[in-house]
Amino acid sequence: MPKIAITNTTGGRNRGCEALVTSIIGGLETVFPNGEAHVTLHTGDPDYDRDFYGSRLAGIMPAPRRMFDRWSPARQRAVYDAARILDKTILRNRSTGAAIRNILNADLVIATGGDIFTSDYGDFASHAGILHSGAPVALLAHTIGPFDKASEQLFKASTENIALCTVRESESFEYLTEIVPELSIELTADVAFLLPVTPVEQARYIVETEHHFPIENRKLIGLSVSSGILAFRSDVEPEAYLNEIAAFVDRLNQQGYKVLLLPHVQERVARNNDMFACREVFRRLQRPNENLVISMPLSASDFKGVIGLCDALIGARTHATIASMSQGIPTVSIAYSRKAWGIMRDYYGPELGKALTVEVATMNRESLAAALESALANGRTEQTAAEMKRRATINFTRIFELLTKAR
Repeated sequence: MPKIAITNTTGGRNRGCEALVTSIIGGLETVFPNGEAHVTLHTGDPDYDRDFYGSRLAGIMPAPRRMFDRWSPARQRAVYDAARILDKTILRNRSTGAAIRNILNADLVIATGGDIFTSDYGDFASHAGILHSGAPVALLAHTIGPFDKASEQLFKASTENIALCTVRESESFEYLTEIVPELSIELTADVAFLLPVTPVEQARYIVETEHHFPIENRKLIGLSVSSGILAFRSDVEPEAYLNEIAAFVDRLNQQGYKVLLLPHVQERVARNNDMFACREVFRRLQRPNENLVISMPLSASDFKGVIGLCDALIGARTHATIASMSQGIPTVSIAYSRKAWGIMRDYYGPELGKALTVEVATMNRESLAAALESALANGRTEQTAAEMKRRATINFTRIFELLTKAR
């Protein structure tokens, strides 16, 4: 029975992270059915995730402490080698030791996170630590890069244990082919294209009964508003960001649309909790009663079901847009990093993908309206969604091939 450890996730309150982990668990269950794999999760939010994932996993434990992030790859590998010796002595009965031991004994580590292997957020070294454990690592359907010079050198020195590398868009494929041509890379699609969707009647119940917002015969637009953008992008002025989104919603209301504001990330830290941004937009609306903030704690599948009720989605969170595109729903992406441009280009093609992607630093009510008009004119895209799902399944075929070959 292969032992697989999923790492590099902050926790399921971030529904993007949950979409990835849930989809990975589901993908592994398709290639290793009936409990044929021993799958564990290392997470920054173990108490919440333990309740959320329940019996689907063999174990849930805290993410390993990142005490040596700034050390060279060689020195980090030496620490893990020492831990293998300590495993028989000091670490045997300690919780930290249990987490490290689980990684050291894994047949494969799946490093998830979507776009954490980049210099965009300033914490690449922290996430790269898993590459030095000595266990085989799968970088599964990531956006990777761009790197600054120091991070690029670190990544090049950290590929020794990468047993599988797939990427979710062609820009990452082209970038990695250039900087690490010796690494075998395959273009697939984000695993969350495979995320199960809450059935339509249950989604309607969430909106109409739990939130007291009737939607029969209403034109609906889903709008994912991100608080994280305001923390991450120093070139985005908070008041202008919130005011332009509110003005855009007012325009939609004038055109007969109702808007569902979707807080797709609800982490404990306020700066990355979208409920605050959604409420700030709601406060600014001229017709607040014609719109709704989804305020109850929903799973990623629930959010996907609610998005499925909409005529279109405008998303500042990547996995809100993937939840929309995977159902063939017209989608606009508010881009705060390179990943949005790459994903939209691969899904819609270079010309339309560019038209449907709005750069957050220059976003305003006019650019959002123009992008939405283009998305609605293009219509639904079920065939493209089906192709992306086919490509997403390749990730798990490759894992199965890798682990069965190693037996």
